[in-house]
Amino acid sequence: MSTDRDTTRIVRSWLRTDENESADRVLGTVLDRLDTTPQRHVTWWPARRLSTMNTTLKFGLAAVVVAVAALIGLNYLAAPNVGGPGLTEPTPTPTPEPTPTPEPSRAPEGLLPEGPHVLSDGEDEGLPSLPITVTIPAPGWTGEPDGGILQKNDHSDAPDGAGMIVFFGDLYVYGDPCAWATTRPDTPATTVDELVTALASQASRDASDPADITVDGYAGKSITLHVPEDAVFSECDSGTFGSWGVPGSDPAPYRYHQDPGQIDEIWIVEVNGELAIIDWAHYEGTPQVVMDELRAIVDSITFEAP
Repeated sequence: MSTDRDTTRIVRSWLRTDENESADRVLGTVLDRLDTTPQRHVTWWPARRLSTMNTTLKFGLAAVVVAVAALIGLNYLAAPNVGGPGLTEPTPTPTPEPTPTPEPSRAPEGLLPEGPHVLSDGEDEGLPSLPITVTIPAPGWTGEPDGGILQKNDHSDAPDGAGMIVFFGDLYVYGDPCAWATTRPDTPATTVDELVTALASQASRDASDPADITVDGYAGKSITLHVPEDAVFSECDSGTFGSWGVPGSDPAPYRYHQDPGQIDEIWIVEVNGELAIIDWAHYEGTPQVVMDELRAIVDSITFEAP
């Protein structure tokens, strides 16, 4: 076989090399096989001494190396790029953005559902207290658990607001709600009758006659008071128009009023030796439907926790 034919045979055998082999490995195989392939007309090639090869063999080898290098380069570029640089890099799979969890919808703060509501749990620290539960008959009433206060549409101001607040124990009823700082009595009212009498004699209140009432089976009295339409709160002590205070060193009113023209319907009962004062307030402009709801709340009072 001639040198050219041997070279062709070797190249063809190399072309079957696995496409995934590295260029270094294939090129090394080329050199090894050229060195060890017996040449019929060259018997002095025992030790890879290229300097002793004849010119024809040198040219043939050079052609083979160039052809194989070109083939390897072509196969390398055409092969898929795995773990290294190439003509194109794999497109990264985008990480999906997490879908935000919607905030749960919330009712306005303090908005009460229809049904039972604990107006007082009877555990106030520092002041007398009784457990009181009421039933909310319609939407739109606001308050806090054990807060002792209810308002319609979070609004108790003139000209059409409405609300309810409860007090417990002995009260210091001022002789004049505008001049309360100098008309606080020396002793508090401690019974239903004493409290009603003190409120009926309060200056500028246009008090109604007391009436007998019953709340949750407990007998008591009611009285209706008015804040004068022409009252100027800024001319009162500390800018406050107040009805009464509570025992203690602070003489400031514990019940102060929101606006001129406010009407207070005050129901007073004695429960197990403790006074309970229920003050439900409104105005001439308060809608009748709200008045009906307010009266229903008062009528639903029970002196116990649900």
